[in-house]
Amino acid sequence: MTTPFEPTDTESGWETDGLCRQVDPDLWFPDIGERDTAAKRICAHCPVTEKCLDWALATDERFGVWGGLSPAERRRLTHHDTQCRAS
Repeated sequence: MTTPFEPTDTESGWETDGLCRQVDPDLWFPDIGERDTAAKRICAHCPVTEKCLDWALATDERFGVWGGLSPAERRRLTHHDTQCRAS
Protein backbone atom coordinates (compact mmCIF):
# COMPACT_ATOMS: atom_id res chain seq x y z
CA MET A 1 0.00 0.00 0.00
CA THR A 2 1.36 3.43 -0.91
CA THR A 3 0.93 6.07 1.76
CA PRO A 4 1.44 9.84 1.65
CA PHE A 5 4.31 9.34 4.09
CA GLU A 6 6.49 7.47 1.58
CA PRO A 7 6.46 9.16 -1.84
CA THR A 8 7.08 7.00 -4.88
CA ASP A 9 8.25 7.88 -8.36
CA THR A 10 4.71 7.46 -9.68
CA GLU A 11 3.12 10.07 -7.43
CA SER A 12 1.34 13.04 -8.92
CA GLY A 13 2.99 15.45 -6.50
CA TRP A 14 0.09 16.33 -4.23
CA GLU A 15 1.37 13.95 -1.53
CA THR A 16 4.39 16.11 -0.77
CA ASP A 17 2.10 19.04 0.11
CA GLY A 18 -0.02 17.09 2.60
CA LEU A 19 0.01 18.18 6.22
CA CYS A 20 -0.01 14.48 7.12
CA ARG A 21 3.70 14.39 6.34
CA GLN A 22 4.37 16.61 9.36
CA VAL A 23 2.92 14.29 12.02
CA ASP A 24 3.20 10.70 13.24
CA PRO A 25 1.77 8.34 10.57
CA ASP A 26 0.01 6.31 13.28
CA LEU A 27 -2.38 9.24 13.74
CA TRP A 28 -3.98 8.37 10.37
CA PHE A 29 -4.49 4.73 11.26
CA PRO A 30 -6.17 4.69 14.68
CA ASP A 31 -6.70 1.34 16.40
CA ILE A 32 -10.23 0.01 16.64
CA GLY A 33 -12.10 2.05 19.22
CA GLU A 34 -9.71 5.02 19.01
CA ARG A 35 -10.96 8.37 17.77
CA ASP A 36 -9.80 9.85 14.47
CA THR A 37 -10.67 13.42 15.47
CA ALA A 38 -7.08 14.69 15.54
CA ALA A 39 -6.36 13.40 12.04
CA LYS A 40 -9.58 14.91 10.68
CA ARG A 41 -8.76 18.23 12.30
CA ILE A 42 -5.46 18.32 10.42
CA CYS A 43 -7.19 17.32 7.17
CA ALA A 44 -9.58 20.24 7.58
CA HIS A 45 -6.66 22.64 7.13
CA CYS A 46 -4.72 20.65 4.53
CA PRO A 47 -4.30 22.14 1.04
CA VAL A 48 -4.61 18.74 -0.69
CA THR A 49 -7.56 17.19 1.14
CA GLU A 50 -9.67 16.94 -2.01
CA LYS A 51 -6.89 15.30 -4.04
CA CYS A 52 -6.19 12.92 -1.16
CA LEU A 53 -9.84 11.89 -0.98
CA ASP A 54 -10.01 11.47 -4.75
CA TRP A 55 -6.98 9.17 -4.58
CA ALA A 56 -8.45 7.12 -1.73
CA LEU A 57 -11.73 6.68 -3.58
CA ALA A 58 -10.07 5.87 -6.90
CA THR A 59 -7.82 3.22 -5.33
CA ASP A 60 -10.47 1.85 -2.96
CA GLU A 61 -8.23 2.53 0.05
CA ARG A 62 -9.82 0.65 2.94
CA PHE A 63 -7.68 1.71 5.87
CA GLY A 64 -6.92 4.97 7.64
CA VAL A 65 -8.09 8.55 7.36
CA TRP A 66 -7.72 9.90 3.81
CA GLY A 67 -9.09 13.18 2.59
CA GLY A 68 -10.62 13.84 5.99
CA LEU A 69 -12.80 10.72 5.95
CA SER A 70 -12.63 7.41 7.78
CA PRO A 71 -12.97 4.13 5.89
CA ALA A 72 -16.64 3.87 6.93
CA GLU A 73 -17.33 7.42 5.75
CA ARG A 74 -15.69 6.71 2.40
CA ARG A 75 -17.76 3.53 2.01
CA ARG A 76 -20.96 5.48 2.69
CA LEU A 77 -19.90 8.13 0.19
CA THR A 78 -19.24 5.61 -2.57
CA HIS A 79 -22.36 3.61 -1.70
CA HIS A 80 -24.47 6.78 -1.92
CA ASP A 81 -22.82 7.73 -5.23
CA THR A 82 -23.51 4.27 -6.65
CA GLN A 83 -27.18 4.47 -5.61
CA CYS A 84 -27.56 7.92 -7.18
CA ARG A 85 -26.14 6.68 -10.48
CA ALA A 86 -28.53 3.72 -10.47
CA SER A 87 -31.55 5.99 -10.02
